[in-house]
Amino acid sequence: MNNQRRLCIIPCGSAKIWDKDANRGPTQAQSVYTGVFAVACQNYAKAFFVDWVILSAKHGFLYPEDVVPESYNVSFIKPSEETISLESLKVQAIHKGFYNYQEIVVLGGKHYVNRINAILHQNQSLTLPLSDCTGIGYMLQKLTQAIQGKEESAVASEQLVKDGDKPPKIKEKQPISKITGKYTSLFTYLNTQQGSIIELMVDQLEELLGFALPTSAHQYRAWWANDVTHSQAKAWLYAGWEVDRVNLPVITFKRSVD
Repeated sequence: MNNQRRLCIIPCGSAKIWDKDANRGPTQAQSVYTGVFAVACQNYAKAFFVDWVILSAKHGFLYPEDVVPESYNVSFIKPSEETISLESLKVQAIHKGFYNYQEIVVLGGKHYVNRINAILHQNQSLTLPLSDCTGIGYMLQKLTQAIQGKEESAVASEQLVKDGDKPPKIKEKQPISKITGKYTSLFTYLNTQQGSIIELMVDQLEELLGFALPTSAHQYRAWWANDVTHSQAKAWLYAGWEVDRVNLPVITFKRSVD
């Protein structure tokens, strides 16, 4: 399919550049959303699409170069008076030419998918590469594997599989235990927790894991980076959490998706 007739829509996320740089002024949308999942979605869009936009709960559809004036705290999960309406999204879609695209690819959860589905024209197809993922951890895993393998996800909507077409080949998800290795117990623990913030001492984490962490974990913040290529980071990222603050020996985890 002609890539020019495809549009990828990705989620924003609660973590924003102003969380770490409060004095930063208006910023392009592609640099605003700093959460691990939001960044992974953006990297996926850049890798496989010519055209992509970010869907903001407050500002609606944002091109990468569109400027977001300041920080905000608006969510599709908990709508407020500031949450953009479906009617406003439809108006934006018209003005931005979204109805010229044959295929709309949406990353993210149901709160994003439902809104896009509600404004599509009947002659447009909706593709959901993450529709077979049961949680944020598997979504992040799938995006990361696609980017690293330089192969776009083959999971497609039923509308795109025509009679006689060969159905898309879907790669089997690797078990989390195989991905996170010796840090699986941390994944399991975080995956069962409620709330949005968890603080743990390094020695509490060692007790949970059943082994001593390397010296670097006790001394350097870099060991706690939200880097999906590291097995320890996969444990919390695939469970839907990020390391928000490192004030050794205290580690503060925050949910990746609000």
